[in-house]
Amino acid sequence: MLAALAPAAAQAAFFAGDSVDGPSPDIRSLGDLDLARDGSGALAYVKSVDGVDHIFVARFEGGVFKAAERIDAALPTASSQPVVGASDAGRLAVVFVSAGVVHGVVRPAGGAWSAPVPLGAGADPAVDLSINGTAYATFSAGGDVRVARLDRRTNGWGVIEQPADVDPARLAGVDGGRPRVAISADGIGVVTWGEGGRVYARKMFGGALSKAPQDLTPADFEGRVPMLSDLPDVDAEDDSSYAWVVFRQSFTDGGSRILARRQRGTTFDPPVAIDEPAGEPVGRPRIDLNGRGVGVGMTTGALSGQPMSAILERDRFGVGSRAFFPSVAAPAVVPAMSENNSGLIAAVLAGPGAPPIVRVRTIEDGRPGVEQLLSRPELGAVVPQLGFDVAADRAGGVVVGWVQGGAEDRRIVAGYVDRPPGNFAGYTSQRCCQSARPRLSWQPSFSLWGALRYVVTVDGTVVGETTDTVFTPTTPISGPTRRWQVLAIDGRGQIKRSRTRRLRIDGLAPRVSVGYKRSRRVVTVSVRARDAAPRGDHASGMRSIVVSWGDRSKGARATTRLRARHRYRGRGAFRLKITGRDRVGNERVIRRNVRIG
Repeated sequence: MLAALAPAAAQAAFFAGDSVDGPSPDIRSLGDLDLARDGSGALAYVKSVDGVDHIFVARFEGGVFKAAERIDAALPTASSQPVVGASDAGRLAVVFVSAGVVHGVVRPAGGAWSAPVPLGAGADPAVDLSINGTAYATFSAGGDVRVARLDRRTNGWGVIEQPADVDPARLAGVDGGRPRVAISADGIGVVTWGEGGRVYARKMFGGALSKAPQDLTPADFEGRVPMLSDLPDVDAEDDSSYAWVVFRQSFTDGGSRILARRQRGTTFDPPVAIDEPAGEPVGRPRIDLNGRGVGVGMTTGALSGQPMSAILERDRFGVGSRAFFPSVAAPAVVPAMSENNSGLIAAVLAGPGAPPIVRVRTIEDGRPGVEQLLSRPELGAVVPQLGFDVAADRAGGVVVGWVQGGAEDRRIVAGYVDRPPGNFAGYTSQRCCQSARPRLSWQPSFSLWGALRYVVTVDGTVVGETTDTVFTPTTPISGPTRRWQVLAIDGRGQIKRSRTRRLRIDGLAPRVSVGYKRSRRVVTVSVRARDAAPRGDHASGMRSIVVSWGDRSKGARATTRLRARHRYRGRGAFRLKITGRDRVGNERVIRRNVRIG
């Protein structure tokens, strides 16, 4: 039986993409994917119902996606562009567009989806949900950048009256200047957008905008003259004083680079480049941080389709480097970083004459890790233009979402990077002694993605299974000494074994000798008990000798020797019972009938 329980590797394991929805010709696009630190989250996508596009959300709980739920059922008009934010305990915020109006929906932890709330006419929404349940959403509205806030106490949406724009007369938040938003642990947000060919950022405090918007486009960079700044992305640390904005900076010489600027309070540090310094023009940048500011940024070469990435540690980006291989199709790249500083870079790529695929590479302690193909060729070609996203929990678990297949058999697909159960140890003492049916206990093994089952073995033989951290075998275990171990197994079959521990068994009842004397109504007993074990066995020692006189009177008790005298008041037959019990519960019982005439 144990041949099927091979130990899992200590590092994260890759699990190829499985369908979240489909195959179906009604699948339109993947909108967004997000995980909270506790491993819960959701994937939002667009699917046609009776020829009309609507928004569906598949919640991620216990390491698996639940059946998708339509969240715009109250709206008869076509919907699009869903984005989602997740925080612990299953709290979700989704923002989408329906009939040209941006709507917000919230699912409180343990609650049901709210009805869609209109936030205003607009497009290109973005949303971020803090670990404490407050969210900010932003969207483009007729050349303005608007911001809405979700209150964690009332679960109500409110739109900040003032647009985020610096100059209301200029077009803001359109095309490559579409806005993006992030929120810190204390509920303070930052929005970034393009306006007039420049990139700006502005903080939000409650329902108000900062009075100090920041222009992030530099006057020059490494001697080159900036021209157009666009495609900003942003993420925030837990401390609201710090965030990073990345954006594409084009220059008058025809080239472009990805610049990153760190927010400190309400100002920003000088820009640094995070793409490969070879000088190829670049595409859209992405960034992801954990709460302490460790992160990763990504982009692609605009000519070669070559993914590039740079690691952010100790408030500094490393030199950008190439990842994977150049792509003949327009690539899509997304990074993710966990609270334990492990991360992932993911890309949709296509080699010459080959269909697009999904490849991922782990990041461990700031260094590139294992690379793996995550998409399954039998599901068809990956379609990057229909959506691609990645999200991580706090422990290094990562979900990657994409669209795969042709027009008639399209699927929403998710692949996984899943950590095996965490290290754990047994609690049951290794000292002498345990009973033949010992109570075995151990500390829980860590796993965010669903409950674990525990398989208990003794000398390599399975004796039982439980989802608890305590187990008592139904069949007695013979002594004198055995080795026991517990295997923690998660929902994907990954195994973590505890260290083996000794189990010293005392399975023998103590020896009890009884002297008995009766004179009329008076009975006298003398008892001697020993918990002696043959050579090689274990003895736990005596716990008690108990004498029950059989007439409901108070008995007598001792540990190893006892002499007691009892007078029976009435006539009749009585059942005298003498019990010797050792420290693990083994008993020797001697009974004698007493007749008082």
